[in-house]
Amino acid sequence: MAKSELRNRANWQTISGFRALKTEKKFRSSLQEALNSAFPDQFKVEKAKDFKDIYSTYILPDDVLEKIYNVDVVDSSGNPKYSWGIDMDFAIRNTKNKKTLFGEIKRQDGWVETTSSTAGRGNAHERSCKYFTPGLLKVIRDKSGISDDILPFWIIFVGDITRDPRRNREIAFWFQEYKHNFYMWRDTENISDMLDFFENNLLPYLL
Repeated sequence: MAKSELRNRANWQTISGFRALKTEKKFRSSLQEALNSAFPDQFKVEKAKDFKDIYSTYILPDDVLEKIYNVDVVDSSGNPKYSWGIDMDFAIRNTKNKKTLFGEIKRQDGWVETTSSTAGRGNAHERSCKYFTPGLLKVIRDKSGISDDILPFWIIFVGDITRDPRRNREIAFWFQEYKHNFYMWRDTENISDMLDFFENNLLPYLL
């Protein structure tokens, strides 16, 4: 498949109608439209609810339970009483082979020409580091089913953080050998660039 197949085959009249949507919805709708054009009925791009109770269903050892405020986390039928977990912004699912790439869109201010260095002091980007923890990385990878050559998640950054000289270095340092698992969507009106990045760097792992 040509490296611009998604962009070239997408219905841009339809995609142009998504531009007024919020970034998360614009991303999901645009990518879904492009994938539908190249792979009819094969991919589904949606909010990810796969991990909504991974914390509430995690079993703590007895010696910990004895020292904390312990509550029943399941009902009389054995079902979880609480939804302590994570909701990710999207899941890109290949419905044929069941491979899935999960991800989040992180918006943050940043240090650019019109602001001061303190403008980049938010921590949305730091919250994305939780996906590198052993527990989350394992459960997401097990559910994803994709190759170990890449991470099972894709973090998309938007806002001035994408041009911040300090934050760009931080994020690139974190990901290093997995540079394709994050994307600086500097112009969210440029849907073509996003589609090309996904197709060239991530789509092959879903096929």
